[in-house]
Amino acid sequence: MNRLTVWGGVFALLILQACDNGTPERMQTDNSVTDKVTFTSSIENNSASRAYDGKWEKNDRIGVFMLNNADGTPIESNVPYITSSGDGNFVGDGDFIRFPEEGTVVDFVACYPYKADLADGLSYSVDVSDQSSQKAIDLMVSNNLTGRDLTNQATGNNLQFTHVLSKLVLNLSAADNSSLRGLKVYVLGTKARTSVSLKDKKQAEPAGEAQDILMYINENCTQAEAVLVPQAIGGKLKLRLEINGKSKEVETGIEGELAANNKYVYSLKVSNAGNQITTDPEATYTRWFETPVITESQLAQSNIRYITHYGPDDEKVRNYSMLYDTELKIAYWVAYPLCSYYTEGSGKRTDDWGFDPAISSSLQADLKKGFSGFDRGHQLPSADRVRSNRMNATTFYYTNMTPQIGKGLNQTIWADLEEAVRGWSSGIDTLFVVTGAMPTTQTDTHITYTRDNSGNNVAVPKYYFKALARRLSATGSYQTIAFKLDQREYGDRNYRQYAISVNELEEITGFTFFPQIDEQYKDNSNAW
Repeated sequence: MNRLTVWGGVFALLILQACDNGTPERMQTDNSVTDKVTFTSSIENNSASRAYDGKWEKNDRIGVFMLNNADGTPIESNVPYITSSGDGNFVGDGDFIRFPEEGTVVDFVACYPYKADLADGLSYSVDVSDQSSQKAIDLMVSNNLTGRDLTNQATGNNLQFTHVLSKLVLNLSAADNSSLRGLKVYVLGTKARTSVSLKDKKQAEPAGEAQDILMYINENCTQAEAVLVPQAIGGKLKLRLEINGKSKEVETGIEGELAANNKYVYSLKVSNAGNQITTDPEATYTRWFETPVITESQLAQSNIRYITHYGPDDEKVRNYSMLYDTELKIAYWVAYPLCSYYTEGSGKRTDDWGFDPAISSSLQADLKKGFSGFDRGHQLPSADRVRSNRMNATTFYYTNMTPQIGKGLNQTIWADLEEAVRGWSSGIDTLFVVTGAMPTTQTDTHITYTRDNSGNNVAVPKYYFKALARRLSATGSYQTIAFKLDQREYGDRNYRQYAISVNELEEITGFTFFPQIDEQYKDNSNAW
């Protein structure tokens, strides 16, 4: 399946842009009996839910079938295998499958979760009406191991699992500090039952009457999830929100079908204040993995612009994007990918200061000679874009600048943090970065201004932040971290002491970062 992001309305059909799933390097074997079959495994993580992003858990069990390669008849049926340590290496849970002694060529089919009573052999029945335990309904199937015999015990047998159902993820945030405790979210008018052929992953027609399916919501009411049966949709998929006796329907951008092995991500701000539920859905805009959520109400403001820049040497390559305020003349955030493609090349620091061609110069600060008393602080650092001089020049657009204290901040601790971020991008596929500058705080909404070269007001940020995410190819899991530094002179250069979790940064700024990443990975900065 191609890895790309397709947006329909306000909904994301997400195919994660990251490294390929890692395959465990070792395989558990019993050297005393060489015909026992053991397995390694990998998970295609496009719609991952139970084994999020390809990560198994301790004591996960699968059912394995061994079929005659010649005619497809079962030789062994639904034998339970277990990964005791959760590393994806599976051994028989009591019984083992053994390769036929006579050298018969066989195929293997496996399914997760293990179901002891598969009533119809290789047909797996699914009912997603109860979402309280998603691990019990998140069906994954592997049928890639074909044409195997005893010689493959030495070369290894890797089961490649794919999700055969659909996944809906709803990122929730509270507006106006209203509580979302007790919120219920229903997916309206979908069928909940089907059956899947394990041999070819083909799904039967969805069965039963269309019903409203209650989504699973995490303890903090920040994310709702539903594993859904792939099916055609009449019109657009709708949700119903209920809280404290109030109800509101929300129309999504999903229409046509819920596709197998696809994950749909949606972000929604919800207010429970007053006599009714109000919502601020995610806007329609070009976005990537690193792009924070932008709501419809934000883009409806005349002073807010979403600006995207592509590579000047290759227009198919994304460079960076930003949420820019034409009144304050600064960007609230700049989001960009970081890897060797951008940091290695023939380019150098160009100091090619100039207006951003994406918007009128009248909407930007005039900074040819810089600020008085402040540095022209890059949000996307110059050193992060040295593939070519043309690409480096894009970091000197005035939209990428803010008035930043030089001594004790931009030239010291902040510069050290920028250098560390570049270091963290090595050895991985891509580091996803959001750098931001906020002109107000939760307790101080007064905006301070300085002047540009033409005498126009430019907002002075009260603090700066960075949010980072990286994917671990070995496990398929994510690590995130954030930093928040106030606009002041620092006597030290220890940026580490200003590290916080991405979830904490979301609470401080009001932005939602990395909406495709599960909440559990945004709550811990210690693993970085």
